[in-house]
Amino acid sequence: MDWPGNGSLIATCGGGAEEALELEMREVGLEPDDRANGMVRFRGAEPEMVDANLRLRCASRILIPLVAGPVRGYDDLYRLARRPPWPRIVAARRTIAVSAFTRDAKLSDSRLAALKVKDAIVDSQRRSGKRSNVNRRHPDVPVSVHIAGGIATVSLDSSGDPLHERGYRTEAGEAPLRETLAAAMLRIAGWDGTRQLIDPFCGAGTIAIEAALRAADIAPGAIRERFAFSRWPWISPHAADDRLRALSAARGKSPSVQITARDADAKMIEIARRNARRAGVESLIDFEVADALRSDPPRGTGLVVTNPPYGERTAIASAREFYGAFGDRLKHSYGGWQAWILSANLDALKGLGLRIASRHQLWNGGLDARLCRVDVFPPQR
Repeated sequence: MDWPGNGSLIATCGGGAEEALELEMREVGLEPDDRANGMVRFRGAEPEMVDANLRLRCASRILIPLVAGPVRGYDDLYRLARRPPWPRIVAARRTIAVSAFTRDAKLSDSRLAALKVKDAIVDSQRRSGKRSNVNRRHPDVPVSVHIAGGIATVSLDSSGDPLHERGYRTEAGEAPLRETLAAAMLRIAGWDGTRQLIDPFCGAGTIAIEAALRAADIAPGAIRERFAFSRWPWISPHAADDRLRALSAARGKSPSVQITARDADAKMIEIARRNARRAGVESLIDFEVADALRSDPPRGTGLVVTNPPYGERTAIASAREFYGAFGDRLKHSYGGWQAWILSANLDALKGLGLRIASRHQLWNGGLDARLCRVDVFPPQR
């Protein structure tokens, strides 16, 4: 079968990460066209789709748009979804699952929208006498529907499981940070793999591991077990493996930048270490048991990139006092460093006692958070 797309692809991402994703696309040689809320469109077909799934650190999913058009109701959506040649795209022996996301007042029921598109697919297949079954857990062909402003887009989801599921973080703490969000934080902070980095509240180690993967130029999809496109008969069954081998062969020398991951909980440090081992970057990270409110930074200067607890999912006695103590530690021990702090507790951020130079909105698992930059000046003599 010929490529079903029209030369355009969509990479979805968490809210606030769009610019970081677009910059990343340009860095890996993809061609972004435009960005909207939670997505960046770019040009390409099969090679670019495979590359995006393997290499984009900030993306959540890579979609192949099949059809888009105006819809005023669910019947319009059904008719729109009948347009693609589904019997050629999805053989009846292949399973499907349809997910829908809607921000449209007239089509606000995402479950009904998904049902209408599923009906359109199987009704198209029934002409041959057979239809696909639904497998919501691991479908052969996931289908995505996006509706906003009276326009619906029906796409194939080439990723399947979301791309933040790299495969290395099989253990986590109480409030794990998504890998894609950690990657976006690093890019927004301007970390390019050449400056020293520390996460003093590392938890499961996600920020440090994502930094080490980037510093070593290891594709984030390198240890992932499955992509949806790997089960499509019209995609080369070895497409991902072949591309990974080419990327590995082109990789340069091992990085020498210092990356430090600290946590006051020794059990979390061991979890972080095991996650890094699975990612293949354990040797690139210094793991230390240390209280961020009392310990000094490594020698020299660099970037602090961290997601401290803020009382939403992890209990702390007083978030504002906690942040005040962390701000004092930055002020007295981190002179010359630049700190990037992600928090959804805006009141607690005020307790830092340091001037916030910039704020960047990012969504963290449904929480409206801010990534704040603090420039810590050396103490005056």
